[in-house]
Amino acid sequence: MTVKSFYVQNMLRKYKKQITSAQLIARAGGSARILQNQDYQDGDAQLSDINRKLLDKNRQRLVERVAREVYENLLFSGSNNPIVEEIKTQLEIDIGFSVLFRHPFPNLSLQIYKESEFGPIKLSGDEKEDVLNKLWAISLDKVNATML
Repeated sequence: MTVKSFYVQNMLRKYKKQITSAQLIARAGGSARILQNQDYQDGDAQLSDINRKLLDKNRQRLVERVAREVYENLLFSGSNNPIVEEIKTQLEIDIGFSVLFRHPFPNLSLQIYKESEFGPIKLSGDEKEDVLNKLWAISLDKVNATML
């Protein structure tokens, strides 16, 4: 009995999505506990400027950490998460065309394709870098806006 390589690749791709989603959920659970502990400790007391700056810095680090997880794991794995869909929609609006992200195998680099009427067209190195920079900025803004 032979198994076609498409089925094997598809199965491995789905397993990879499940693993990355599970890792994100595990990391996000720890981040949520940190935020809850900070909110509980703060209470209704007035915070000094130093404490406020420290909390803002901690919040910014947490926002960057969550944005990095969204950016690295969910966006490129083809997740149907609503935040991911909003980020992809905003990216398409900003760059003027829709893109496809492909990670052929775990050890190969990410490939980005521009969707056109003639089919997918692979982006050059500079175009790829521009898309990834815009994607990171959008991810950071979206996570910052949605975090409490």
